[in-house]
Amino acid sequence: MRPLSIREIAQAGLIAAAYAVLCLVFAPISFAVYQVRVAEALTVLPFLTRAAIPGLFIGCLLANWFGGMGWQDIVFGSLITLIAAILTRLVFHLSRSRFGTAMAAIPAIMLWAGGLVLLNKEVLRLPVIGLAAISLVLLLSAARFRNSGQLNWMLIHILRFASLACLVILPMLSGLADMSMEQILGVIALLAAWTVTWIFADIICAGRNPNVLIAPLPPVLLNAFGVSLYLAPIIGVNYWFSVQMVGVGQLIACYLLGLPLLRLLEQRRSLLEH
Repeated sequence: MRPLSIREIAQAGLIAAAYAVLCLVFAPISFAVYQVRVAEALTVLPFLTRAAIPGLFIGCLLANWFGGMGWQDIVFGSLITLIAAILTRLVFHLSRSRFGTAMAAIPAIMLWAGGLVLLNKEVLRLPVIGLAAISLVLLLSAARFRNSGQLNWMLIHILRFASLACLVILPMLSGLADMSMEQILGVIALLAAWTVTWIFADIICAGRNPNVLIAPLPPVLLNAFGVSLYLAPIIGVNYWFSVQMVGVGQLIACYLLGLPLLRLLEQRRSLLEH
């Protein structure tokens, strides 16, 4: 493997600084078990440039150093970020050959399932499940009609907004004033699911390679299951509860924020070289 160029070293430094700053600016939601670490949106960058691998590792190391969660977070949290970055880079190479749309659908399925589980954790709410199902059907229909040309653009947008409106109503059904942190994360997860599903359906209907959707998956899984190993004892919560909370937070950060960032940068490849 050739050494990093001056340009790549500069990119790594910028990514490290951006990651650390985002963690510290959004510190209240970047640490502990209830977290949506905004900086994790940057973990998609190894898909575009190998310079992001050391950049994310150093940025995470600095952020966790000042985060106050102890040496475990500094050491193991940073190593998990490094491993996830390497795996995301490997996804870039795999993306050149199709290995099925089923894998690419996993993130959307996880987000829909995770959001509904969190919203129905205390009491089974059939209207919530029903509205989520209607939202999904409307969204997939809009994507299909958009690429088939069977409906004009106005009707397609009406379907999309109707689908999104179904999710906006969900907090009202859950009791907006009495929503727990888990339910709030559940609503956000469903909004992320809506975004990822639209992108996935649009890619599939257009006949493009959907493997880009897998790029944010390594940091989601490794943080959910890996970070929880040391975070749960530190915070004093059940391991699987930590897996759920960290996992949903990672899904939100990596897919609701990171995936649009990845698609934007893919269209401007001159900013980042492979």
